[in-house]
Amino acid sequence: MQLVNLLFYCSFGVVVLLMFIGAQRRSDKVARSKYWPISLGLITLASFTFVLAGLTPIVFLSIANVSMIFSGIAVVLFIRSWDVKNQELKLQYFWIIFFVCIVVYEFLRVYFSFSFRVYLITSVVGAISLLGLVETMLVSGGDKRFQFNVLKVAFILQFILLLVRAFNINVGTSIASVYQEEVLSATLRFMAMGSTLIIFISINNILFENLVGLERKKSIDAELKMLSSLNALAMARDNETGAHIVRTQEYVRCLANRIRNQGDYVAELSDDVIDNIHKAAPLHDVGKVGIPDGILYKQGSLTKEEWGVMKTHTLIGENVLASAKSQLPDKLGMDVIDVAIEIAGAHHEQWDGGGYPRGLKGNQIPLSARIMALADMYDALISERVYKSGWEHEEAVNEILSKRGTHFDPVVVEAFAAERDRFQIIAQRHRDLMGEEKPFVDSIETFDHKLRRSEEKFEFLFEHSPIGMAMVDFLTGDFVEVNTSLLNSTQYTKEEFLKLSFWDITPPEYQPQEEQQLEDLKTKGSFGPNRKEYIRKDGTRFPILIRGFIITDVDSRQLVWGIIEDLSERLQ
Repeated sequence: MQLVNLLFYCSFGVVVLLMFIGAQRRSDKVARSKYWPISLGLITLASFTFVLAGLTPIVFLSIANVSMIFSGIAVVLFIRSWDVKNQELKLQYFWIIFFVCIVVYEFLRVYFSFSFRVYLITSVVGAISLLGLVETMLVSGGDKRFQFNVLKVAFILQFILLLVRAFNINVGTSIASVYQEEVLSATLRFMAMGSTLIIFISINNILFENLVGLERKKSIDAELKMLSSLNALAMARDNETGAHIVRTQEYVRCLANRIRNQGDYVAELSDDVIDNIHKAAPLHDVGKVGIPDGILYKQGSLTKEEWGVMKTHTLIGENVLASAKSQLPDKLGMDVIDVAIEIAGAHHEQWDGGGYPRGLKGNQIPLSARIMALADMYDALISERVYKSGWEHEEAVNEILSKRGTHFDPVVVEAFAAERDRFQIIAQRHRDLMGEEKPFVDSIETFDHKLRRSEEKFEFLFEHSPIGMAMVDFLTGDFVEVNTSLLNSTQYTKEEFLKLSFWDITPPEYQPQEEQQLEDLKTKGSFGPNRKEYIRKDGTRFPILIRGFIITDVDSRQLVWGIIEDLSERLQ
């Protein structure tokens, strides 16, 4: 039986030692409490000192038993730390009590019987198990995760095994250590230790799930920052109003829900997909950022050549969003940015193949783009603009119904027909604000007015973007504009920053990359995303992800619009 005990404690010790090493190497903040590695370290110490106790019980048996008890206490303290409202026991008190208990237990080992010590240890560890169960129930609250249930069951199982083991010990037995126990008692002890391993594995799995959740949150935060910046980009260059954005979002959600409810495209329209279509809708015309102002804001009809340029906004938008996606952490499945790419690139395609840019037809057109196409046309028809009066609701409805099977997917038109009243309610609820369009209808809006209004929107959104943005003169390399986010990262004031060129904040070893970026701008009109570093005012460096593209201002000056994401937090 002694050999079995030695093998058990050695193998158990190796397993928890590996877990201890893993806990020590954790760099995330999920397991920030020191009591998690302490609990693993103590149970590892207990396992190997139980092996040494087989050679001589003096001191080693006391260290082993006290380490086992305090490992359980550390587990409970660690679980308590999951609730930030709980105050953590100071480590010095923990270790003082630990060493005092070793001395006390050595006294008990010498002067008290084995059965008494077993009852004592069993009682204490059993109480710790119940306390661990209670703390787990308190901190988990309404969390229904499987691993929390496993942890609760493990504590209950450990308590039951300890109870059975206590009843199996004969009072007044002559044995002096666990190495002299009978097979049944030893088996119960092994099983109780095994339940401890289940507890450790469950906690480790909970920590892993929390870490995955934390990474998911960071990923979502990064995506939200990116979407916020892209929305700013779209709104700054769009002719439409803020109310138009809200209306089209409501239209697409309404259509998607109706399509699913009428039994069509059910598999393609999950709740998450519908939510993504709703979030992506404002980005449908983000590609207009690449259209020259003279075309985008032209009064009157466009020439054939100008219309050809205007049509490229779909491909530009698709490319801008695809580049933005590459800056985000990898994720599984479709996400908002993927849906936005579909919509931007295909919302001007037509069911019969007569649309642009690729002439897609039927189900070749992504469903999200088919939905967006109808919503966008309805809003364009009913909206009052400087160059036209808004149509009546019924006129717009009849126009869309007439394009069933030509411009629009018949299924989407069927859903629209069923929700026509809802569309009218949305349009009335989110009418264009008087300050957005009406004054310019009464007195014809000039080209200068349009530019000024666009510039005002752009300046506000540019300044408040959570991702760094800057504009650089393409010919000189001098900065001409920068937002607060990038200033915070570089630690410069705006006045200081605008005196710099991008060479001043770029380390010299990135010169080949910079030269390639300039070449890409000349040949493609854009570059990136690329990873590099910027130099702060104090001389330290920080990692960034940068992409840029050329725009033309009202003075026909070529500027490079740079989107610069500070990666410092993401790479921690």
